[in-house]
Amino acid sequence: MYINQSLTFLEQVIIAVADRKREHVPFRQSKLTHVLKNSIGGNCNTVMIANIWGESAQLEETISTLRFGTRMMCVANEPLQNVHKQWYQRRVRGKEGDLPAENTRKN
Repeated sequence: MYINQSLTFLEQVIIAVADRKREHVPFRQSKLTHVLKNSIGGNCNTVMIANIWGESAQLEETISTLRFGTRMMCVANEPLQNVHKQWYQRRVRGKEGDLPAENTRKN
């Protein structure tokens, strides 16, 4: 029961992330969505794999999984460049001139 509830919350989060007009994304609804926050938050490409079972006893779960996968295929999420990366690059570039001077002092 918990995995189905987590998948429902995961679907809500993915749809919310894909909608750029939304201000709030409910990452804290489940442990699964909270753990996957950085992966589905728009800063990286994410691949979702749906595992299905071929036995007739698992037919209901298989159909549910395939429906979930179909709904997720309709969601388009475009990764954004990480803002912190640019900040670190500027900081490193500013320190490049200091590196040779520090190495000569130690020798």
